[in-house]
Amino acid sequence: MKKAGRRFFPVICALCLTGLLAGASCSNPIYNTPGAFDPDEATAITVTPPTKRLYYWGENLDMADASANIHYRGPGVDSKLNQKIKDSQVSGFDSRKGGIQTIAVTLEGRSDYFDIALLPFSPADDDKTIPMSLSPNEEKIIQNSLGGAWKVYIFESASRAVVRPSGNGKDGTYGSKGDVVFNAPAVASGYIMAISFTNGDTSYPLFYRLTVQ
Repeated sequence: MKKAGRRFFPVICALCLTGLLAGASCSNPIYNTPGAFDPDEATAITVTPPTKRLYYWGENLDMADASANIHYRGPGVDSKLNQKIKDSQVSGFDSRKGGIQTIAVTLEGRSDYFDIALLPFSPADDDKTIPMSLSPNEEKIIQNSLGGAWKVYIFESASRAVVRPSGNGKDGTYGSKGDVVFNAPAVASGYIMAISFTNGDTSYPLFYRLTVQ
C-alpha cells in the first residue's frame, strides 16, 4: 500500500495544482466575470464641433462638418475615427431659445459636448444687438448683475466660427462669479458676441455687435 500511495501522490498533487490554477483563473475578474471587461466597450468619444456655431431664431442645427472619434477599452481594438453624427445622436438644441446652449452628442453610450449661441431674432434685426467698439486685444469689463456664473462666446460674423479668446486655449470664456472680463480678438473685424448669465434658476443672455478696429 505504501508503494501504491507513492505512485498516486504525484497524480494527486498534479490534480490539486490544476485545480488551484483553475480556481485562480476563475477568480480573475478581468477574464471571467461577466461584463467586467469588454474590449469592445466604448470608453469615450471626442467630438469635433461644426464650423457653424452661431444661429438665429428658427434655424436648424447644422452638423454637416461635425464628426466624432469613438475610443474603446481594449488596447487591441482600434478607435473609430471621423464618424458621421446622426440627428438622433444629438440633443440639447432649441431653435426658439436664445443664449448659449450646450449640445450633447451620444454614441455607443458615451457623450461629448460643445456650445452654440442662438440669437432670438433674424439676421435683419441687427438693432437688437448692443453695439460695442474695441481695439484689438483691448480688455473689457461688463457688470455681472446676477453675481452668478457666466459664459462668453465671440463669433466671426461672416463664417460664424467661434473665436477662441487669447490665453485660455478653449472655446469661450467662463466665470463662476464676479464681473465678465475678456479681451477683444486680435484681428480687426466685425463680430457677434453672446454672453449668458446664470444664477440658480435665473438665466438671461446679452448679445453684442462687436467692432474691433
